Amino acid sequence: MLPAGVIQGVALEWASGKPLSRTIIHLQPVPASGKQLKPLQARAGRSGQFQFLSVPDGLYLLETQREGFLPAAYGQRRPTSYGTPIAVSRDSALFAELRLHRMGAITGTVLDENSVGLPRVNVVAYRAQLPLRVAGRGVADDRGIYRISGLPVGKYWVRTVSHALDDGTGLLPVFGPESREPRDAIVHEVRFDNDTTDANIRPEPGTLSSLSGVIACDHGVDTPVIVTLSSEFSRQTTQGACAGVYSFAGLAPAMYEVFANYADGSGSAFAERFIGQNTQMPLQVVSTALVNIAVRHAATRAPLRLPVTLTGRRDDLSGAEPTREIPLPAARLGAGYWEFTAAVGPAHYVRSITTDSGDIRRTRRATRRFEWFGVYLEPFRSGDRISIFVSDRAAQLSGVATQEGKRVPGIPVFLWPVKEETRRMLGGTRQVLTDVDGRYQFTGLPPGEYRVLATMDIREIGADVAEEAKAKAIDLTEGQSVERELSVWIAP
Repeated sequence: MLPAGVIQGVALEWASGKPLSRTIIHLQPVPASGKQLKPLQARAGRSGQFQFLSVPDGLYLLETQREGFLPAAYGQRRPTSYGTPIAVSRDSALFAELRLHRMGAITGTVLDENSVGLPRVNVVAYRAQLPLRVAGRGVADDRGIYRISGLPVGKYWVRTVSHALDDGTGLLPVFGPESREPRDAIVHEVRFDNDTTDANIRPEPGTLSSLSGVIACDHGVDTPVIVTLSSEFSRQTTQGACAGVYSFAGLAPAMYEVFANYADGSGSAFAERFIGQNTQMPLQVVSTALVNIAVRHAATRAPLRLPVTLTGRRDDLSGAEPTREIPLPAARLGAGYWEFTAAVGPAHYVRSITTDSGDIRRTRRATRRFEWFGVYLEPFRSGDRISIFVSDRAAQLSGVATQEGKRVPGIPVFLWPVKEETRRMLGGTRQVLTDVDGRYQFTGLPPGEYRVLATMDIREIGADVAEEAKAKAIDLTEGQSVERELSVWIAP
C-alpha cells in the first residue's frame, strides 16, 4: 500500500497510449469503524489528467469508468481484476497512470445462399447460457458485415433477426453459422482489446408472418395506445389508438408477447401466442387496478411490519425492460409476467414472492432467471395481491481475509449460493469489501450451501470460478452465525 495525500494521474488507452479525456475517476474509501469517509469522483481533462486534492486520511481504491472500456484500477494484476488500496496521509502524494482496455467485439458477415453479404440484417449477441439474455446488437452494412461492440469478456452466441428481402423472400432467425437452436451454435470467445472475427451467419429462407388486430378499450375512441411486440430476438413498438388497429409484419415462427398500454400508463393489455402464420388477435386494454402488496411472516403468514424495498420489472422475452422501485403497499402494475426482488433488514431474508394464484405460468419458457421471483398478473383480474414472505431467522457469515498470515484490507469477498433457489432468495450473488482491519461480513442470508472467496483477480463469481479457486464451502442453517477465515486467492 502506498501513501498519498494528493492523488493525481492520467487516464490512457492501453493499446495506443492516447489520453482518454472525460473519463470518470472514482476514489472509493475502504470501510473503517468509527470513520465515515465519502467516495470522491473526478472527470479527466482533455489530456486525460485528473486530481484529488485534500483527501482525508484513510485507505482508498482508485478506479476508472468509461463507456466501451473495462474498468481500470490502480494496482490491478490483470485487466479483469480489482486494484490495491492506497494509504492516504496529509503530507503524501501519488501519481497514478491508469490504462484502460477496450471491451471486446464480435464481427462477421451475414451471407446469402451464394455466400454474398446481405445488407441491413439485424444481428443479436447473447451470453452463451440459458435463459437467453441479449448482450448487444448490430446491423449488417452494405457488404453484409456487422460488428457488435461493448461486450464483456466471455462466451457468446450470435443470431440474426427475421428479415424481409426486397423481393419478398423472408429470412428466418438462425444462430451462427446455420442453426435454429443454441445447442448447435458456435460459441465465440470474446477478449478485451480485440474483435472476435469470422462470426458468419447464413440465415434460412422461410415464410414470415404478420400479427394485427383491433384495439378495444375502456377509454374513449382515439385514446393513444402504445403496443409492443416482444420475442427472444427482437422488440418492436408501434403507436395505435382505441378503436383502431395495430399491425406487425415480417415475423418469424416463434413465441411472442404483446403488451399494450395507454400512453399515460393508466391501462394495459397482455397476450402471448405462438405465431407461425398470419394472425388476427384483438387486444382489450383495460384500466389498471391497484395491486395490493403485503409483507408477511414466512412461518405464520401473519402481516409483518418491516421496511421493505421492492424492485420489479416486466419479464420481457427480449430482456429489455428496465427495473424500477415498486411502491408499497399498493401499485398499478400492468398485466403479464413480472420479476421481483426485495431488500429487507440484516436480520431477515425473503423466502418467496407470490400472487394469490401461486407461481407464474411457464408454458412459454422452461428457464427462468435465478436472481428474481416471478409472478403472473392476469389481464382481466382486479384486486390481485402480491405477498412478500419474509423470514426473521437470517444467517450471518463473517471473518477475516489473510495473506501470508497478515490481514488484507480493501479486498473483495464474493459469496456464491450454490443452488438456484438460494440465489433467488438472496437476489443473486453478494460481494463486500474487507474493512481496514481485513474483516468482512454478510448479513441477511437464507439457509443453504455457499462458496465464499476473497480475491482481487475477478469481478464476478460463478460455478466455474468457485471450482477453479477452490472457494471455501459453507453450509448455513436458519439463524446461524458463522465465522470463517479466508486465505486470499491469487489467480494463476
